[in-house]
Amino acid sequence: MPASSRDILSPSCPADVFPGAPQPVVPEPVVPWPSGSPATGGLRSPRLPGPVRPWLPELPAPAPARTLSLPASPRSAALARRFSRLLLAEWGLDDLADDAVLLLSELVTNAVVHVPEGSGGVELALTRTSAHLLAQVTDCGSALPACAPARDDSEGGRGMWLVEQIADQWGHHASPGGKTVWFALPLPAA
Repeated sequence: MPASSRDILSPSCPADVFPGAPQPVVPEPVVPWPSGSPATGGLRSPRLPGPVRPWLPELPAPAPARTLSLPASPRSAALARRFSRLLLAEWGLDDLADDAVLLLSELVTNAVVHVPEGSGGVELALTRTSAHLLAQVTDCGSALPACAPARDDSEGGRGMWLVEQIADQWGHHASPGGKTVWFALPLPAA
């Protein structure tokens, strides 16, 4: 099933970019009503022995995630390939390594090639959700990626086509100071 791209304007977290990504969960602080207030019906708070600890729900463990900051240089694609291959081996996702490394190499190369020299680096983030590997590449460029037909004699222009063909989903969105391009690969069946 071919993937589809989408634009999402300024999401506040990765979960806005990819529906399967974990939402940040932050419990609200427990603030008791003051004794004798109208909210307590004028009753005073009972005295409990020992320190009182508020009950907090058990929060799910965060999804494993790692980031890597890269310079905007041609060698960054090789560093991204090495980083992702080692991390996927650590996570036991060797079956995804070839596809993930290929697609990350394309996104990092695009970030380096299409961003003005000296304008900033590239940030790579890999997250393992319950069903997908989510990869995000952020740079300071404003040009959005597109799948365009490449001529037979073209040396470039096929990177986003590969992402479109291999990734389960992909997309891009504005991020502070630039853009983020992402793709998701389904985790292998256990």
